[in-house]
Amino acid sequence: MGMLYEYDSIEQDIINRAGKRIAEEIDFTILADLLCDIGWTRVKLETMTHEQSAEIDQWVTMNIQGDFKEFGRVWVFEQAKDASWFLLKWGS
Repeated sequence: MGMLYEYDSIEQDIINRAGKRIAEEIDFTILADLLCDIGWTRVKLETMTHEQSAEIDQWVTMNIQGDFKEFGRVWVFEQAKDASWFLLKWGS
């Protein structure tokens, strides 16, 4: 009986994490759409490794001048020039 409860708890944790991730993605998508409606620029990277993600984070900190938001492989930039530099550096 104890094993069933433990399994249910693990299963519920997986469901809860997946639900939270989906909700965060939906929230970001809505925010990105609104920002793009007022002039921000969206960039979606094709692929990205964990190592590249760390490199990108460091590069963005050093090179991006305006505000930006990101979720996974999708980035939105307040300044079009920042989006252009980002795409030149990290786009495929």
